[in-house]
Amino acid sequence: MSSADTDFARMNIQELKRALQLHMKFVKRERGGDRLNLSHKNVEFLSFDKVNLTDAELVGLHAANSSFKDACLTRANLFGADLSGVDFANATLTRADLRGARFTRANLEGADLTDSDLREGQIMRQSDEGELSYVDNGDGDSRFDKANLRHSNLEKVRMGRAIGAGTDLFQANLKGARLAGCDFTGADLSGAVLDGADLTNANLARANLRGADMMGVVLDGACLEGVDLTAARFNRSEIMAAKSVEGAIMPRTAEDLGISVDVLMAEHEAWMMSGGARGEQAIFKGVDLTGFSHPGISLSAAEFSDAILTYANFERSFFSMANFTGAMLAQSNFSNVDLRGAKFQLANLTNSSLVSANLSAMPIAGGGGRTWPTNFRGAVLVDADLTHADISECDFSGAILRGADLTSAEVQGANFEGADFTGAKIAGVDFETCQLDGVVGMVVPSSPPQIAEKPSATKAPALDPVVGKPGATRSAVG
Repeated sequence: MSSADTDFARMNIQELKRALQLHMKFVKRERGGDRLNLSHKNVEFLSFDKVNLTDAELVGLHAANSSFKDACLTRANLFGADLSGVDFANATLTRADLRGARFTRANLEGADLTDSDLREGQIMRQSDEGELSYVDNGDGDSRFDKANLRHSNLEKVRMGRAIGAGTDLFQANLKGARLAGCDFTGADLSGAVLDGADLTNANLARANLRGADMMGVVLDGACLEGVDLTAARFNRSEIMAAKSVEGAIMPRTAEDLGISVDVLMAEHEAWMMSGGARGEQAIFKGVDLTGFSHPGISLSAAEFSDAILTYANFERSFFSMANFTGAMLAQSNFSNVDLRGAKFQLANLTNSSLVSANLSAMPIAGGGGRTWPTNFRGAVLVDADLTHADISECDFSGAILRGADLTSAEVQGANFEGADFTGAKIAGVDFETCQLDGVVGMVVPSSPPQIAEKPSATKAPALDPVVGKPGATRSAVG
């Protein structure tokens, strides 16, 4: 919807700031407060970063290309709003009314939309003669075309018939979401949590579901043509309920190896003992080994990338320099395991046990003291148990450690840049030597005080009517 074919009133920035001040009093239940009402107003290219908009009335808001980073919009009414290109990074939109809203090319990375309503919705207007007509030609579907929803929390959202073609939902939480009839054609749902989601009649053609958690998902009548289910966790009976799975990439089975697992492990041991002269390396790439139980086994340098090892038991085993890149390892047991130098990049270790595991760097033979760090870049370790683990020099950059238990872990020299520690237990952990730039959900040691310029005391001018043109800079109103 463009401003050319609507009657949106452009907000005067001073009036807007006054309205926000009154709304803050309303939120705090102070005398003289007044709920913010920007329904059908034009606030495009403005910055509402970190502003509290709880319970605000924003029906039909025209906010294209504005910024709401870290803002709170809990229970806000954004029915039919145009939010195209808006930056909602790490914003809170829990229980918000987003019916019919347009998020085309919007950035919702890390946003929390728990229990929000994203179903279709249409705004109507009445002419002077009393005739009703739809705004925007009656197109009432919520749109997320090419939007960025990476790491967003969409648990229990209602998104029936929403259009999210080409949307980035990498590692998004869609647990229990109602997605019946949604169009996710070509969307990136790799690493997403879809447990218990309702995808009845949804279109997932050519979607990327690598490493997705799909237990209990409802796929009756859904289109899964050409989807990539590598390392995804699901029940095959549920997948078979889909209307079409033609061209879908499925995980391999142990039978596809052409050799028994026990024989392959014996061959790997001979390969390791002889330095590669005898036997062969164990390669389980993309194989479904759910429930694989071999405590005390030695499979150092084995290949498990994109494998499914849910509920696997490797207690007291040796997996130094093994490759688990992109593997599904939910609820697996790596307690007291030697994992030095192993690769877990983008692996899913939700609810896994790494108690007292050795995840420190692997010394390189003949390397003059150089080491090979264990790699958990971008891995999901939600509610994982890392108590007493040695993760010295380990790379956890971009990892999701929400609810993980790191009590008394050894973390000297570890890299946690951009990691999410929301709800994590870190008692007895000394992060002094760690890289913590951009971490989420934990208090980072303060940097030395910096001298900053004082904000200008000059009042911001009233909004110019041409500010909304492409290339215009945002004005702060927070």
